[in-house]
Amino acid sequence: MSIASNQVSPTSGVSVSGSISSDSVLANSTRVASSSPGAMDPLEPGGEIEDPLAPVREQIGTTRSAFGPDRSQTGKDDEWSVELAAEYGYVWNASLSNAQGNVNEESGIIGLLGSKRLDEGCVGIVGANWQIFTFGFDGPMPLPENLQGLNAIFGGDFEISPDWFMRIQVEPGIYGTWNYINWHNVNMPAVFAWTNILNAEFQWFIALRADIFQFFPVMPVPGIRWQPTKEWLFNLSAPKPTINYAVDEEVNVFAGGEILGVTGRLPSNDSGTYGNRSLAGTLINYFEARLGAGVNWTFTEGVSLQGEAGAMVWRTFDLPRLNESIRSTMAPYVQIAVRGVF
Repeated sequence: MSIASNQVSPTSGVSVSGSISSDSVLANSTRVASSSPGAMDPLEPGGEIEDPLAPVREQIGTTRSAFGPDRSQTGKDDEWSVELAAEYGYVWNASLSNAQGNVNEESGIIGLLGSKRLDEGCVGIVGANWQIFTFGFDGPMPLPENLQGLNAIFGGDFEISPDWFMRIQVEPGIYGTWNYINWHNVNMPAVFAWTNILNAEFQWFIALRADIFQFFPVMPVPGIRWQPTKEWLFNLSAPKPTINYAVDEEVNVFAGGEILGVTGRLPSNDSGTYGNRSLAGTLINYFEARLGAGVNWTFTEGVSLQGEAGAMVWRTFDLPRLNESIRSTMAPYVQIAVRGVF
């Protein structure tokens, strides 16, 4: 999880969920061997690029779960790098399935991530993340008015070989409605990811996300990151695949999608029912998918403002214990975010 980024410029570092935003300048850099003699990296002259190991941390930020290694073996010093991110989003009214009324949504994320090179080929990661979804229901909806997750972040990036890197990350925390908290709300999702850097322009990765609260406790997540020119970046990786175009060193535009969600457990004393079945202590897997476009402005060194708008195209409240899913229609959304690295 780390500060999201939308662009890469000769003076900015690659960012995130996953890593450091391309809106910010990394104090650390690394060298990637060119694929052919004399070949130059499109980001920096001489083949030196900023944070080449950010396949999914771009545009993911501390606000997202990191699905790939960030910057193993980067950094020519042992100083701490600290990333901050804050997001707010609003989704307008949408109709729920089975004529259960309407729902609007406010979402927010605040994330903090610190990283430090511990040794050659090893970067330590520590941080915290708070995510909340608040729902406004118009109708007799038994679901909670909010779902939240407050978790710590511990992990590391490791160099396996000059071309292969690995990330291990755990996110212990409390996931639920917070109306009543006990040990049943405690969970520790984990990410195990591997990245292969083919050259300075292209890398691919495969990640496994483990979460016992999910309907599928282990989920594979593939992805690629391709930057054929300084202006264009194809970041085709979950949870926020985008196509980015750098207008200049401060401004870039992007279009793509995003998957948001949180899995939490309802209070064991919940008196709500769904179809005559108790909701007490049940798990809720909440997911939504968005399609949109936006602009990212780096208004000062290391700090950027990002705005986007589009449509929430898919939403589901899954209740695995009851074998039920509650969905909604599409609705427009807007989102604003501030990110920085220090």
